[in-house]
Amino acid sequence: MGTKNVYMASNAPEKAVDEELAAATSGKQDLRLRPSMLTRATSLAHGLAGWKMENWKSLLPVISTHEQGYKGLSDREIRKQSLALRYRARSGESLAKLLPESYALVRVASERVLGMRHYDVQMLGGIALFKGAIAEMETGEGKTLTATLPVYLRALMGHGSHLATVNDYLAARDAEEMAPVYEALGLTIGVIQTDDSRDQRREAYHCDITYGTAKEFGFDFLRDRLLLRRMGRQLSEFLGEGSSQRWEEAGDKPVQRESYYCVVDEADSILIDEARTPLIIGSIGEDAVEQITQTYAWSAHHAALYEENDDYEYDHEKRKVELTYAGRQRVRALPKPDLVSDMGLVDLYEYTERAVKVFRDFHLDQHYVVVDGEITIVDESTGRLAEGRKWRDGIHQAIESK
Repeated sequence: MGTKNVYMASNAPEKAVDEELAAATSGKQDLRLRPSMLTRATSLAHGLAGWKMENWKSLLPVISTHEQGYKGLSDREIRKQSLALRYRARSGESLAKLLPESYALVRVASERVLGMRHYDVQMLGGIALFKGAIAEMETGEGKTLTATLPVYLRALMGHGSHLATVNDYLAARDAEEMAPVYEALGLTIGVIQTDDSRDQRREAYHCDITYGTAKEFGFDFLRDRLLLRRMGRQLSEFLGEGSSQRWEEAGDKPVQRESYYCVVDEADSILIDEARTPLIIGSIGEDAVEQITQTYAWSAHHAALYEENDDYEYDHEKRKVELTYAGRQRVRALPKPDLVSDMGLVDLYEYTERAVKVFRDFHLDQHYVVVDGEITIVDESTGRLAEGRKWRDGIHQAIESK
């Protein structure tokens, strides 16, 4: 259906909106959305979503028809049917055309191995995810089961289908719960956990379906890029060109394949809340580690000695500490271990400012907690533990020293 039909279905005539926008851009009126325009734009959006939902609902009877045909199949025949779908997908048949059959097969397999049959609303959620839309589901509505539908369909292409969630526990739990469904359909499933070795990660990524956290997927991507740079490979090779067999020679090699498809669980948290904290990989020489560690500890030990307005000034808007002349004198006068004494004065000022900022602004059980001897960030906007995340610019290390 064309765009014009969508507009007409929303009861907001396309011509009227175009005329108002044209008038605005030609200087006949202020260049801003008037309330009437905003109402019409909202109506258009709702109309488009409603049209898509009605279009997707029309697939439900088709899926049910295929489901009835699959119910009488044996376990072996279901697996054979899944292999047939895989062959058709890799032979060039569009996944959209295969969707009704694929979703019906997943529904039958799930009911048989788990005793859970996808409801129609879960089918609609699965269609939305396949189409690249956001599906919002309340707790208890079965989003874990819903995700099996698009993940399975995309996995038929053999490029790897990922599901990203917020922590290792959910990734392992969801993968374990849904594994019988994928295995009944002849697909392999892998899980990425924080403590996994590179060989374990490579094996998991080369499964048909891979569960893990968005953080681990991101860091593995960054580590692979660093490896490729060291090996002198072109980035274009890593992004999908050429044969994967080039990495089968001895020596270290990337763990991931090219990116293809990923379902993001709790997308609001991963793509909005956690997106404010970038994924950064850095390294320092081994000879400098002990000196830096001692400097962090020395700065943290003396942070309480510095007084605001006397030894440092504090910018409340930027939350930044800057030593005054008196504060810098104090830094120079304090006793220092030999390794700390070898640090440049500018560096010592920076370490001290960071330690004072941490001393005054970051508090246990409010901004962070200690879990198994490690600092774990508490997300200020959600109150959740942000496992695996670290503050940048040395703040995390300063808190550890504190």
